[in-house]
Amino acid sequence: MSKKKTLEGFEPIFGSAKPDSDPLHTFLFHAHASDPSRLTIAVADPLRSSSAWDCVLTVHQLDDLRDEVGIGGEWSDFVEYLKASLSSDDVKVALGGDSGTPRAKLIARKSKGMPVVSLSLNRLTNSSANDAMASLTLALFKELKKKQDDVIEDQRLSRRLTECLSYEREKSEGLQKQLDALSFSKKRKALKPKALDKTTSLSDSMTNLDTVPTSNGQQFSGMPTTHDSQKVSQRVVPVSRRAKSRGVFLQDIEDDDTS
Repeated sequence: MSKKKTLEGFEPIFGSAKPDSDPLHTFLFHAHASDPSRLTIAVADPLRSSSAWDCVLTVHQLDDLRDEVGIGGEWSDFVEYLKASLSSDDVKVALGGDSGTPRAKLIARKSKGMPVVSLSLNRLTNSSANDAMASLTLALFKELKKKQDDVIEDQRLSRRLTECLSYEREKSEGLQKQLDALSFSKKRKALKPKALDKTTSLSDSMTNLDTVPTSNGQQFSGMPTTHDSQKVSQRVVPVSRRAKSRGVFLQDIEDDDTS
């Protein structure tokens, strides 16, 4: 089942077109979907309000134009090509006929070498021409106003995003400072036990010096304890050492002789 052919989503297109008879002159045109099934194109000479043209094409007429242009693929492909052609810089107005029955065509193509879209225009006279020119001018003003409002809205959103970004940056910096402070505190707590371990190790080393083992397997103590002093005082001293400690024993020579 084929998709329904429609012009929904066709954004208005404003542009300028050069007449082939006078490249220095410029026409203005406005293409828009007056409803989902019709495309309306108005072309006017801004210097001569009496020189105005229009073209109204239904979806069925556009489908026939699609076959003439030779654009294959889906319906949406042709609509996109039509919009790209009217939005390009290669749009011209071909004027012909005589003063009694003037004719004009709007010729556009996406780029050189691509298929040409040729739209026949109907000449508008008297009040119809003036109305067409007024409608084109008003539509152009509304479009410019809309673009201006869009720019203002984009600027407002940009300022809002900048403020939000600044706030988030300050918030991130504050959190980073808190994390740094917390990390520093943890490092200080981790260093304190290490300092205590060094002090304890030094104290143990000093204590161990008091009990250094000697060559005979006994431990040397720098300061004798009370228990050790009692052992020393109770130890029996040999006779030879006692004699030496008491001095030389003197015998009475006279007693020996008498005996």
